[in-house]
Amino acid sequence: MNRLATVWLRGADVLGLDRLASGASGAARIHRYRVDGSADEHLIWIEARGGEHPEWSNGELSPPSGEVFTFDLARDVGVKLQSPAPWLYIVHTDIPADIVDEYNVWYDDEHLPRLVGVPGVERARRYVADAHLSPRYLTAYDLSIKDAFESPEGLKARKTPWTERMRSLFQNTRRKMCILQ
Repeated sequence: MNRLATVWLRGADVLGLDRLASGASGAARIHRYRVDGSADEHLIWIEARGGEHPEWSNGELSPPSGEVFTFDLARDVGVKLQSPAPWLYIVHTDIPADIVDEYNVWYDDEHLPRLVGVPGVERARRYVADAHLSPRYLTAYDLSIKDAFESPEGLKARKTPWTERMRSLFQNTRRKMCILQ
């Protein structure tokens, strides 16, 4: 699965979410999440193979309120689970154009490998949206333990000088813990 579409919905009813997700093509994997701690913020996660563009709208179905992003997979680290993990932690951000190369090296060579080594962090994936979308970068962590990043191992993995420097350069950042529905 190399393409990802996310549909962020606020205030949408569950029936509306199910109808929206059912519009996706058969080649896609679709998962519905609720943002932890929010009764009315939801995420539809649609993954498609290869170069296929994940489509979820048949012209009649479109998100009543929310945001739609389409991403390409940039990096995938960890175990490819048969079914989704119960928790999905998302970091959605922009970065200054002059550090894109360093950002990619940091994520690929240090950050993701360290975090996937933490008990409860099963998989980490990085995605890049089209240049006109903001925030442009999305990292998704499949978690079997909701608080994995707060464990001693998680805290140690996240505390490096390079990580502190890179995170200080993030712009327009959103962090969301989501629970599988």
